[in-house]
Amino acid sequence: RRVLFRSPALGGAGVVKPIRLELSCFGPFAGREEIDFESLAPHGLFVVAGPTGTGKTTIFDAMTYALYGTLPGDRPIESVRSQHAGPDDETWVAFEFEMEGRRWRARRSPAWKRPKRKGTGSTEERATASLEERVDGAWIPRASAIAEVERQIGRGHV
Repeated sequence: RRVLFRSPALGGAGVVKPIRLELSCFGPFAGREEIDFESLAPHGLFVVAGPTGTGKTTIFDAMTYALYGTLPGDRPIESVRSQHAGPDDETWVAFEFEMEGRRWRARRSPAWKRPKRKGTGSTEERATASLEERVDGAWIPRASAIAEVERQIGRGHV
């Protein structure tokens, strides 16, 4: 096995292998972006490289946020929303990964304000989280509330 990302919260010794990362209006990215780690690394090894300011740290921030709902360091969650996002654009991240032969997808969206659909002013969309497992070619929901996702991941059930 190749260790690509070690996660103490996922049972400590578990190895998380990134498969796909999708994000929208996250960090410096204004639109939807996708990274297919499998196509980048057919031999199981890849490098995240590039000039300063090109979004390398954002890739790891997005994976961490999808799994744990937090960011490394002392940065507030509100900082994940892209400054370039339109007022109606949802910020979200979905991280597909493999652990101990099982494939999972964690998806999160932080709370954010958008314009009201009727009238003036704004309304707050609540933060969301979900966790799915791929079984026999289909995604099966395993958790659909923030607290439940955190219990599943935090207790190493993933």
